[in-house]
Amino acid sequence: MNKSSLSEPSFSKNDFSKKRKVSVWVSQYPYKDIPDEYFEETFSRNKTRATNRWSDNFNLKFFHPDNMETNGVYEGVVKIKKAAGECSFSTSYIEVLMSKARKKQLEDVTWIVMLFEYEYSLKISGIDKDQYMTFLGAFDYDDGAENLYETV
Repeated sequence: MNKSSLSEPSFSKNDFSKKRKVSVWVSQYPYKDIPDEYFEETFSRNKTRATNRWSDNFNLKFFHPDNMETNGVYEGVVKIKKAAGECSFSTSYIEVLMSKARKKQLEDVTWIVMLFEYEYSLKISGIDKDQYMTFLGAFDYDDGAENLYETV
């Protein structure tokens, strides 16, 4: 195969903003053992964009803190369906998320990060995990879908 036909991952920072998508990262690393510096945010002048060590590790140009939801447990693990459901309530993506979690053996997690209106691309970034987090996938999201907890 000709090397020029292969897509090379981008090592520059990328803007993955996209409507009606949610990108999901999960961890099985003990939350209490993750240093505070991993989460400390640096904000843009108008406070609508942020970066931190996590976003830098995944080559994210920035993220909108208002579009981020996180959930987890300080000690032990939680089922990913519960962690995700408590962040968004929508059923629109949960079956596909659960299928990916089963394939990657990530059904029990310590915490989850969800970026709404964002479609992270492993093909573009070339990064699927860092020391603490693993990218699970980007999923179609419909905030008008049924509430996960009303259907359980």
